[in-house]
Amino acid sequence: MKIAALLRSLNEARVRYVIVGGLAVQLHGFLRSTFDIDLTLAMDDTNLSAFIDVANEFQLRPVVPVAIDSLRDADQIDRWHRDKGMLAFALREADPGGFVVDVLVRPEVPFDDLESRAATDEFFGRQLRIAAIDAPLTMKRAPNKPKDLLDNPALQKIKQGLDPNV
Repeated sequence: MKIAALLRSLNEARVRYVIVGGLAVQLHGFLRSTFDIDLTLAMDDTNLSAFIDVANEFQLRPVVPVAIDSLRDADQIDRWHRDKGMLAFALREADPGGFVVDVLVRPEVPFDDLESRAATDEFFGRQLRIAAIDAPLTMKRAPNKPKDLLDNPALQKIKQGLDPNV
């Protein structure tokens, strides 16, 4: 799967999403690798139906053994978030080593805030909604993963108008 094709399909299906995570950091200008795409979605039925249709088109399947429609069950998502610490509903291509799409189910920054402050950028000829620079800083502070410890100083540099790759 190519990221550009997935994003084009999401746009064509009018899915309300904002790119967060490593890809957002890249699109803001920090050169780093990422092996997945992290998205936040408007979690209403219409939007989730459109997203699930696109996910099915790309043969994305949940990493855990549940139906993809589980994403629509807000009560179940709340239980997984509360009881198991689930941060993302992970979908993977069927091929071994396939691409992963993580849908952040309860992001630290609510979707409506992310969407209203999102930067719009062009990527392979497609308009994208990318989390504004402050959102990844907030979201990456909490997980405290090693890559987040590298991303945060880079994002601070970008925010100050400096080259993050120096």
